[in-house]
Amino acid sequence: MLPGRSLHAPTAASPSRWTSRLLLSVCTVLATGFPALGMAQPVTELPPRPIHAAELMAPERPRPQGRTQPAAAKPPATPSNALNADPQTAEARAAAAKAAKAARMAEARAADERIMSSRAADSRPADGQTACADHEPASQPVLDALFGGDAAFAELARRSPAEAFRCSSLFPGDAALAALRDAVPLAPFDAVGAADQLSSRPGGEEIIARALDLGLLTRSLEGGMPFYETRHELRKRLPKTDLRALEIQAAKALAASLARDPAGMAPKIGALLDDMVDDPPADRFRITMAMSSEDLLGLIARIGPQLYTSSLDGLVNILRIQVKLEKRSFLALAREERTRPLWAEFFVATVGGGRAASLFGTNPAIARELMRESLRALLPVDGKPPAIDTAVVIGALADAMDLDSPPIRAALEDELAARYRAAGEPPAKAGLQDASIRSGTSDTPARSMIGLAGSLHAARLSGRAATPAFEAERFPQNHPLAALPVLSGERLFRNGINVQRMTFYDDPDGRASFRGFLRQHRAQGWALHAQSGFAVAISPERHGRRIIIVADIPGAGDAGRAAAWDWMAREGLTPSIVIHRGHSYHEDATMTEIAPGTALVFWGSCGGHTRLRSTLERAPDALVLATQNIGVSTVNEALLGIMEERLLADGAIDWNAVWKEARARIRDRRFASYKRPDQDSANLAFRAWQVRHLSE
Repeated sequence: MLPGRSLHAPTAASPSRWTSRLLLSVCTVLATGFPALGMAQPVTELPPRPIHAAELMAPERPRPQGRTQPAAAKPPATPSNALNADPQTAEARAAAAKAAKAARMAEARAADERIMSSRAADSRPADGQTACADHEPASQPVLDALFGGDAAFAELARRSPAEAFRCSSLFPGDAALAALRDAVPLAPFDAVGAADQLSSRPGGEEIIARALDLGLLTRSLEGGMPFYETRHELRKRLPKTDLRALEIQAAKALAASLARDPAGMAPKIGALLDDMVDDPPADRFRITMAMSSEDLLGLIARIGPQLYTSSLDGLVNILRIQVKLEKRSFLALAREERTRPLWAEFFVATVGGGRAASLFGTNPAIARELMRESLRALLPVDGKPPAIDTAVVIGALADAMDLDSPPIRAALEDELAARYRAAGEPPAKAGLQDASIRSGTSDTPARSMIGLAGSLHAARLSGRAATPAFEAERFPQNHPLAALPVLSGERLFRNGINVQRMTFYDDPDGRASFRGFLRQHRAQGWALHAQSGFAVAISPERHGRRIIIVADIPGAGDAGRAAAWDWMAREGLTPSIVIHRGHSYHEDATMTEIAPGTALVFWGSCGGHTRLRSTLERAPDALVLATQNIGVSTVNEALLGIMEERLLADGAIDWNAVWKEARARIRDRRFASYKRPDQDSANLAFRAWQVRHLSE
């Protein structure tokens, strides 16, 4: 969702519209990016036939940007063909350049459309022809009202006032205005959200004034969300005292809703916080003013990994303040009945978000107790698997100890070592230790998880001294980490060709991302070939190397994907890299593209990191580059472009070089959520866990 954009409160006729939008808004908008306006030279469009190996090694060169007319058919010099005029003045030259640019852009757009339309079977319905003021299509009830006249719109305003206000600009008549006026008591926040539409028509300001009645707004707060969805309009139009009073009531309503339905409300609040990323922090986090420490901990536990880094940081900071105000501690929350079941998820979200130092504080004794409680929550009990993925737990434990404070780090190392020793002792010697470690064997899952976490931590010490108790357990020797796969030229290239499979899907984001893919590679001089249902992008040759990307054309569906694989089979091409460009709900389809020999998988979707286990189960020797939370099209394009440059220049991928260049070139703060494959704790832990099971 774009910052500041208003949604509409639900009504009896449309209970889930704003809810579903809020849940999907972050990834829906951010994954798309904004398409560039300029387009370079047109796509080389080939007939739908195989491109043989010789053509792949020497593809058709890109055509010149301007097309020279044959001498015998030279058209007269007019504004429409100013390229062939004989400009004598600066004005004529400017006109010629402008016309040439327009012609090139039109030709490039037409070429893109030809690729987009070359589908094996396109059953996608045409986009709606009528859009409301929020640029989204009119719903079917709105379309029915458009054709039904004044009476139909009046019925729409009674049954679904949210839709009536959202699309009020489509109904300019006096009768429609009267129906909207009558609908204000049913949906005052929706009327406020439509203020831009209403203020431009006679009588509209009266409707807005009726909607701004403080008592009416207070009675219509529902769960508190309507206030925040229309906050920008309310801040412009309400007196400060009224606004503050209404905001206090909204915060209380939101906290009550979270307490009643924590699982359902947490994602909505998280999406709202991310949507408010450009609001002043004081305004952004006032939504939590009525939440207790238990509410805040549960909120972080349920949605922490999916939040923007700034949203998670803000919530952790507010939780720390709230804990002090309540004269409590994190240790108390880890032990309390209401919050103890959520502690494992909270620990992983907080530590994974880089806030381990905030969690463990500055008192070594308390930090060690808190580590003990965290281990109790994270490790398996009586042979039962942990609630969180084993590799994620191992990685989080290692990340927790990667602190700059030597006293706190030492306390955590000592507790991990003590827990490891107890996990290997017989029950009689283990005494009153937790059931999770009283197994009586030296090879319990808990002991192995602790041991691998210790090995990960030892590998990251980089010369820093560990405690004697930690060193005595010899974690690297007893629980060696698996060797990390290297993306060498032998794995990535065959006969000088690197083949990549890139998936796009038929939704607005997929189509926009595909157009961005075409623009980027056309501008870099790649040859673009349209086939039946898929496209092939071929890089210029560099140092005897080329990259071939076989990409879906949105709309071609399963038939297009099958055609792409048939074509690669005929050409003897096997992708070593699989790239997912789409929303997370398309990930299952991309998963089928991953083969055992795949060397690298790029999940550019929101929360792609959650696919780590299933990815490595399909391709055990693959490296995985994925997002911790938000995937963004602009970041994906920049990062993939850097990787392509390194492949052509070096014939391999050196992650130090890739990440150094990415930090210099990618200014988007959301790049921080992309996990570097060779330093991803969960990735390293999963490999080590696999090796452990294979050796049993």
